[in-house]
Order: sequence, then structure tokens, then C-alpha cells
Amino acid sequence: MVVMAMRVFSRTPLCVHHQKFASTTTTASSSFFPFRGLAAAAGASPPNCSSSSSSQKSGVHSLKNTSLSAGAVTTEEEEEEEEVEKELGTLLRRRTETITGEPPSCPVPNFAPGANEVTLLDPLNLLPKALQQQQKKKATHDDDDDDDDDRPLLLYVPGMDCTGKGIASQLPTLAAAGYDIRCVYIPSDNRSTWQELVQMVCHLLQKEVEEDEEGTETTQKQQRQRQHRRHLTVVGESFGACLAIRLALASPSLITHLVLINPATNFAQNNPLVSFCASTGLLAFFPQTLYQIAQDLMLPLMVKRNRVSIKDHETLLSPIDFVPAECGAWRFSMLNDSTGLSDVDIQSINMPTLLFASAKDWVLPSMAECARLQCLLPNAKRVILPESGHTALLEDSIDLAKMLQTHGFAVPPEPTSTLLHLSSLASSPSTTTPQPDAPLFKRQHAVLDNRLDELGRLLEPWRILTSPLVSGAETLPDAAAEPRRPILFVGNHTLFGAYDSPILVYELFLRGFHARGLAHPAHWSSGVGPVFERYGNVKSSKFAAYRLLKEGESVLLFPGGAREVCKRKGEEYKLLWKPTVDFVRMASSHNAIIVPFALLGADEAYKILLDGDDILASPLGPLVQAVYDQLKLSTDSIYPLTGLPVLGLPSLIPVPSIERIYIHFADPIDTANYNCSLRNQQECKDLYLLVKQKVEDSISLLKQTREKDPERSLPVRLFAKTMRLLPENIFSSSSW
Repeated sequence: MVVMAMRVFSRTPLCVHHQKFASTTTTASSSFFPFRGLAAAAGASPPNCSSSSSSQKSGVHSLKNTSLSAGAVTTEEEEEEEEVEKELGTLLRRRTETITGEPPSCPVPNFAPGANEVTLLDPLNLLPKALQQQQKKKATHDDDDDDDDDRPLLLYVPGMDCTGKGIASQLPTLAAAGYDIRCVYIPSDNRSTWQELVQMVCHLLQKEVEEDEEGTETTQKQQRQRQHRRHLTVVGESFGACLAIRLALASPSLITHLVLINPATNFAQNNPLVSFCASTGLLAFFPQTLYQIAQDLMLPLMVKRNRVSIKDHETLLSPIDFVPAECGAWRFSMLNDSTGLSDVDIQSINMPTLLFASAKDWVLPSMAECARLQCLLPNAKRVILPESGHTALLEDSIDLAKMLQTHGFAVPPEPTSTLLHLSSLASSPSTTTPQPDAPLFKRQHAVLDNRLDELGRLLEPWRILTSPLVSGAETLPDAAAEPRRPILFVGNHTLFGAYDSPILVYELFLRGFHARGLAHPAHWSSGVGPVFERYGNVKSSKFAAYRLLKEGESVLLFPGGAREVCKRKGEEYKLLWKPTVDFVRMASSHNAIIVPFALLGADEAYKILLDGDDILASPLGPLVQAVYDQLKLSTDSIYPLTGLPVLGLPSLIPVPSIERIYIHFADPIDTANYNCSLRNQQECKDLYLLVKQKVEDSISLLKQTREKDPERSLPVRLFAKTMRLLPENIFSSSSW
């Protein structure tokens, strides 16, 4: 794609060196060079720039030509490295000479004063003092041993602000996990293209990953670098994910693991309106007041206020300090440039890649984009963050270090000697160290992700209206744990079953579970059976659940069955389970984990006019009885006749009022911890009663939650949703 924006070059020279964070605050104070317009072709210069095509060719390298080899460093390679530095210096001098007038202002974050150049920042001073001392002790110990720093390196490539502030809350746990952390910092007055940024950052990474020693012979140096190549994980968030992918393409031998969080790739297709606005360059001409208002309006879409602490929330309240209008216009135009991000390019990335997608990202379609990238990348896995917004790393409940370990990107316990990148996972992704060149562990599911993604899109309007409130999800078993164990979700069926069961299946999918439901055989008689099958349901039979558990699947079971679906008057949320303990025996025989859960909301959504007993007692009773006998169905499964909401008129098709859906997951029950002998009826009965009691307790808990919920009614709920999308200085978020 042709770059749809001109280059606006900075007078401030850019250098490529490593810089540590400082603890004081410094702010530059001069005006930005005005954003002058758009170029018709990639690499076109602004009207007042005196650069020729030859100078551009000598100063800008292609993505592939800038790839820095991770092999042995010979004398010739050292000379080439010096030439690269000279070319970079020439490029930067040219950029300085092309601009006249006052030097542009370069607002810097308060943790990086004086960082007015593209560089890698070391956030050591942001860590707690104990961790600072530990990190310094480690570095001193490495220096005393005359050895390279063996700690794995983690490079954070930030979002649109390009300051690294987005990872600040993650630093303590990342450092405690053993990472040596660097953040890419790009000044707001920098107008480098993707190719130029890749060239500079790759050069910095080369120095970080391979520490040379002067005075050693070439053969010794070669051997040393092979043994001490540092483990490098690159984490790119949003805008930074576009740069991270280009780094992976340019220097695949340097990077061990790639992590992309809510990537802004495929921007023109995912955000056509914003992409068009970016192509016009009008954002650069916004008055500061208008631009500030636009930033304030965007902030609630980016940050989920109820998931970010006050400290981190206030840190993000003034993004205009780091992304002025001219800078924002330039970086948005960069997102329109898809050079190096074609499907063919992405398919060539073989390193293990984790794709973190926020399910409640209102800025980018992260779920869909990560699904697309997962299909393209040969060694990638998507992980969904079910409650997170766009700025997921700012949220209190997100622990990046733990997520990396859970999904197989654990810190290696000791340096490994290999020339190739240390990629991938062993058979146990959450506990073992990645082995060289092994494929990323991805569990195969009978129900494909794209089917459940499709279900989510179909349910989206219903989810907006019913606003499912999920609690207890933090106690769910690890969906990615190995060895794989079957999981049996056991809970109550609500009236008609269709109001909340699909929502439950999708909420479980967002948390990593591909639940297989057991549907009544009558659905296949009515012709809707294939629809149930498409999203993972199977026809209920005596051995269906047994077979699924044997295969290690997650199974969704409603012991009340059709009787709970066809409740009578006064039976709201009553458990109508058969006294048989078969599901407990079945779970115990397969060493399954039982997860009790409860659903609330649907039983009030329907107003029953005639229940099954009323219908059988009516003049139509004998006819209904004969029909059910002919179909060999129990009269327990006679659906009640309900009334239309508000009007109360009888309706043959159940039409619900809109009630909020509440879901609670109780603490799991590991059958391996219970003495449940399959031959001992009493032991199985005790476990059965325990599961039933947990479901009843969960229903009671949800009723209490609903009583205290200020957003139970639909009008109030929709109004509150709207208020949360408005800036804080208009309506206080604490009220909603």
C-alpha cells in the first residue's frame, strides 16, 4: 500500500543508544513543525524539504536489507556495522538539515526526561526499591563474573503514545519473573517511517542481545555469542504490534517469542472511517482545545474505568501531552501503510506467537483481528481477555508475566546454547521451558474457534441488552493446563433454556472452554438439531456425556433436563433434578473436575399463563396427552403458554421481557480429592448432594447480587452504559 502521508522531519537528531530511565521531570518547550499535507507516493518529501531520490535511497534501507544477522561477528561484519552507524548518522543529519525554524517540542514522559531520541529505555527506577536492588545486584554480579547478562530480555513496543507508560503497572511482576525489560521510546516529533524505525530498533536490539568483548579473538567471540545469545521476547501493543511484526520479519534470529496485544494491523479494513480521516491529514490542523476534547471522548473507549486503579487512570488522563495533533496525524497515517504486513509476509513468521485479544475492546476489533492473524501465523495461539478493554495492560487484574508463563512463554531457568532462536513449548506449556524449534502448543478442539466467534457475533445484540454479569470466573480451572482433564459444568436450567444457555456457552468460550452441551433429541425432530451441532452441542443420550468426558472435553450438563425447562408456576429457580447419581459416577470414573454454576434472570423474563399441568387439565388435555404418547415424550416436557410482555396477551411463541442475566461459578470440585468409590452408593450420593448444594448456594448468591444491582432494569442499564462512554470531566464514573 502507498503511504498516505508525508514525512515531517524533526530538527532534533535521533541517536541509537541505550538510555536508562531517570527519576526527575524535564519538558521541552517549543512548537511543532506544522504538518503540511499528504504525499502521493511512499517516501515523498514535504514541500520545503531538499531531499533527492538518491539521498533517500542511500539513507533508507528496505525491511529485508536491514535485517541484522544473529550469526558470528567477523571483522568484515564489524566494518559493515560501522558503515550502518555512519549511514544512520548521515540519515539523521539530512533530516535535521531539511527543516528550518525553531526546533519542535518533544514532550517526554515523567519517567524519561531528556529522552528526545528513538531509544530503548530501561525502566529500572520505576520498580519497587527491593526489586531495584535485586536487579542492580544481578547486573553487578554479571559484571564481576566478566560475563554477559543472562537474564531474558523483554522488549515492550508501546501503543500510539510510544512512551512505554502502558507497561508501567506490569514492571514489578515482570522483573520478579526474571526479565530484563526495555521499552521502545519514540519522541512525538519523530517522523520516521516503519522501515527507518525497524532499522534503528534492530540496531539497538543487536547490541542488547549480543554483548561483544573487545580484545578477544574472532573464533572465541563467535563461540561466546553462540552460547550467550539472550532470550528475547518482543511484546507489541496496538500501534506497537505493527512495529513488532516488522521487527520479527527483519530480525527473526534475534527474537525468541512474539507477543501481540490488541494489534492495530489491517487498520484500513478494520477501521475504514478512521482510516479515511487519517488519509486526509486533517487531524494535524485541529486546534488544541478541539483536539483535547477528541482525546477526552476517546479515553472512555480505550480504558475500562472500573478495571483500572485511580493511580493508573490519572496517568492516562492527559494523552495530549505525549501525542499532539501533528504526531497523532502522522502515526494514524502510518497505520494506513501496510508495507511489510501482507498475508504472505505474516505467514513467513515462524517464531512462537501469542495473540492477546480483549473481548471488550471498543477501539479495534481485536477478537476478529487476532483470529485472522492466528490463521496466518503458522505458530500462533490466540488468548482472549474476556473482561478487558483496549488498554489491557493498565488493568489491575491483568498480570502479563503470569499470562506468559501460563501459555508457555515462561522465563528459561538458565541460558541455552543455540544459534537459532529459543522457540516454542514442550508438552506442558504452563510448567516447562521452551525447547528449540518445537511448535507452539495448541490444543485441538472439536468445535473450531471461528464457529464460536460466529456465535458471539450473533449474540452481540442480545448481550448488549441483557448485559451478562459473571462472577466466580477467577476460580475456574486453568483451561490450558496439561495434562488435559475433562471438566463437567453442572447447573440449573432456566425456563425455555434458550434465554441464557447460548450466552453461557459463549462466556465459557471467552475464558478458554469449548463447552459441549447435551441437547434434547426433540430438537433434531423439529429440524433445528444441525444449528445446535454447529456450536458444539450433541444429541443427549445415555452415553453421550460419558464419551465426551472420555475424550477430555468440557461438558455442559443440566441434570434437571426438560423438566426444568418446562417449569410450572411457582417453580422459579427450583432444582428439579432426578435423584440418580449417574453424573457423579461418570465424572469420578474419568477423573473429571466438576464446576457447579447457577443462572439467574430468565425465569422472571416470561409470564406463565398456563403451565403443563394447566394444559393437561384443560379440554385440550387429552389431545396433548395423545400427541406426546405418539412421540414417546414425557408430559413433563410440555412447554407452558406465556403472555406477551406488558400486554399480557397469550402468545404461542414465548416472547421474553428483557431481564439482566447473572452467572456465577462456584468453587470447582476435583473428584480426585474425594473418596467416591463407584461401587459405594452413599459416597456418590454425598458428592451428588455437595454439587447440588453448591448450585443452590450460587442461586441464592445471585439473588442477593441482583437485589443490590443498580443496573438491573434495562433503561437504567442502557443509560449507565452511555454515561461510561462519556469523559470523566462531564459525568463522574464513580456514579456509574
